[in-house]
Amino acid sequence: MWLLFAWKRRYRGYDHAIFVTYSLSFMTLLFITVSLLYALHVAEAVIMTLIFLAPPLHLYKQLRGAYDLSRFSAFWRLLVLSGCIWVILVLFMQLLLLLGAF
Repeated sequence: MWLLFAWKRRYRGYDHAIFVTYSLSFMTLLFITVSLLYALHVAEAVIMTLIFLAPPLHLYKQLRGAYDLSRFSAFWRLLVLSGCIWVILVLFMQLLLLLGAF
């Protein structure tokens, strides 16, 4: 998060820590919600729509609100942040596979 705002002195480590904490909390609640919807046999189309639309929409809205950004600024930061998230997820999955191999 710091790299996305490195040239803005207004935001410090605390602001980024709160942002990440809220994002992780939202994703945890989303995972619980999806699990409950799946257990209730809700249509998979609804669940997949929720899985693929809710995280980027939440990140966009959270970026705009937390950092007081314009739409364009929040959007390009969302794209960069999403790319970083995917890289971290792939590395995490590889680590899990490596740990499972031994």
